[in-house]
Amino acid sequence: MSGEKITIIGGGSPFIPALIVAMTENKDILSDSEVCLMDINSERLSTLNEMGKILAKRENAKLNFTWTIDPREALKDATFVMFSYRVGGVEHMRDDIKIPTKYGIPGDETTGPGGTFMAQRTIPVTLDYCKKIEDLCPEAWVQSYINPAGIVANAVHKRSNVKYISMCDCFAGLSMDLLPKILDMPPFERRYCVNEDIKPREIGVNHLHLLVSLQVNEKDGYPIFKEKLNEYQGKSPHDQRLKFSLELMDILGYFCGCSGHTRPYWDNYKFLEERKKESISMEEKILGWSETRWNFVKEIIDGVKYEEHPPEYCFGLSHARQAVGVMVSIIADEGREWGGLHFPNRGAIKNLRDNAIVEGPAIVDKRGITPLNMGNLPKSVLGITKNVINWEELSAEAAITGDIKILNQAILECPYVHDVATAKKITSDLLEAHAEYMPQFS
Repeated sequence: MSGEKITIIGGGSPFIPALIVAMTENKDILSDSEVCLMDINSERLSTLNEMGKILAKRENAKLNFTWTIDPREALKDATFVMFSYRVGGVEHMRDDIKIPTKYGIPGDETTGPGGTFMAQRTIPVTLDYCKKIEDLCPEAWVQSYINPAGIVANAVHKRSNVKYISMCDCFAGLSMDLLPKILDMPPFERRYCVNEDIKPREIGVNHLHLLVSLQVNEKDGYPIFKEKLNEYQGKSPHDQRLKFSLELMDILGYFCGCSGHTRPYWDNYKFLEERKKESISMEEKILGWSETRWNFVKEIIDGVKYEEHPPEYCFGLSHARQAVGVMVSIIADEGREWGGLHFPNRGAIKNLRDNAIVEGPAIVDKRGITPLNMGNLPKSVLGITKNVINWEELSAEAAITGDIKILNQAILECPYVHDVATAKKITSDLLEAHAEYMPQFS
């Protein structure tokens, strides 16, 4: 029907198999489309390309798979571009976590000093790709769930004219996987963020957002959600995080749907204690290629069904269905509501600045995304949210300008950091660790 050219920058990512499955689920809308995998490392592209052809053939999906290491070739005439890369790989993400931890500061790849420094590596590369898109396929829709999503979106909206749609898969996981399971409302793995029977809405900023509204069968779903959430304890691999979310909900008045990333804001000492004990962080466990993940790709080629995948985060379909679903809503002019999207506020959340990058629900059609007016952010998180917005903006400005002074300001503005001497040590160590990927500071 559409005959799109869908280019995935970072086509060697372990998230590619799930994206391809989500595309085959939408084979009618995406019929006769080209899926071009591009990566700076060609090692895995050929195998993933072959896997894509096999998955499409099994589902009778008319998708043409190609691959290249040349970004200009990949972007030429593209109608949709997906960003799915990690500058410096898991190895440099490790430094983002371990160096601040050494100085008693928590965080991960999107929060804390590690988030600032991941942005310093990611933003220059992203803006370079955006320049190529403006030259080679200026009408293409750019979909991104690279981290730190809020900071990168900040830079792109300031410095580029591409049609940029940034997404957070925390909301996708909550709405399409966790909520149906907690509420005991099959199917437990859904294809849309918002359904007729379960309608959740979250607002805030990247990885700091509250479930401000939950409709279940057209009624207030919060009472049954709280009851079921208590019953669900002990049944989830993320039980500790859910337990903390319950405790936090009693205080804040709302469920925080991204508790893994927000714990350091309100569970600082315990989070840091766990970090110091871990030889491998949670992020390292779930991100990047492992032998198990790569072997499964080979097993697919040999005939194994995708449904038999290992219980790995990258093979879950909620994030892929969100990304492909937003694309399909644009192509088919659906006017469907999707959550977990980042955009310039412009009044969507009344008590936050208009030019702030916020996260919330939007209607998606051929025009792109139209954010919904969600009123005020609850006061229980208003102060820290404004702090995070300022930290994100300073982090983006530092990445764009290469100004060490602004970089130091960003680290000191981070909600976890309260000591000038510590901030300087962290900044110095991370500058040294990531020097090859941050030419703006050389």
